[in-house]
Amino acid sequence: MDHLIGPARLGARVFASIAVIAGASRGAVVLPASPEAGWQSVADQVHTLAILVRARALIADRKDGGALRVHEAVSLASGVLLGDGLALTELDPLVLTSADGHKDLASQIEIVVDEVGPLPVRVVFADPALDIAVLRLPEEARSLPGASLAPGEPAVGDALLAVGIDGDSVDAVGVRLVRVDSAEDGTPRLRTDRPLPVRLSGGPLFDGRGHVVGLSTPPAGAEGTAVPASLLRSVLRKLVAAAGP
Repeated sequence: MDHLIGPARLGARVFASIAVIAGASRGAVVLPASPEAGWQSVADQVHTLAILVRARALIADRKDGGALRVHEAVSLASGVLLGDGLALTELDPLVLTSADGHKDLASQIEIVVDEVGPLPVRVVFADPALDIAVLRLPEEARSLPGASLAPGEPAVGDALLAVGIDGDSVDAVGVRLVRVDSAEDGTPRLRTDRPLPVRLSGGPLFDGRGHVVGLSTPPAGAEGTAVPASLLRSVLRKLVAAAGP
């Protein structure tokens, strides 16, 4: 039976081996064939804003009374730089549990930024209902560029571009918005015509102008799911309010 030493990942997400390595400069965007003209130029414009997020944990393995073995494991997600030293990602991969069942944030979280490399980060605000976490980068990374949130919501039928990190490359998947409905908490969610790969969870959803219209979260059934930009903006306002004057 596996036991967790300190915080460790809870839930269905599978820990990746510590051997997973992301380099300082990622490969080209993987863009599937799309009837939408200009998507490659959008992908080229925004792909450096996508980040890999890693939460680390130690796992102790003792089976049938055998010798204790401890190995390091990593929970992975995608995310997006916002500028001003902030980034957004999915919260769930960062919520870990100890052997006694106590839930907490991972003690060590880092992001990998294209052409920069790994940077330590900390969670400065989290919204469990939305499954969103705001990350603070080190002060020396405050000048890194960031994505812009779309000023309005996309229309049903709009073509969108989901971007995330897969190992040492960036994946971009063209989707279409099929509807906007409410989650269990009554807040809106964007639903796309296809479920996005798990590796894209926490990554941005861009419109044709390169603005973030949503943040991808685990899919619901045969459709993709994203938290709309209006709610992301609300999360950032709460962060500013919590920080005080």
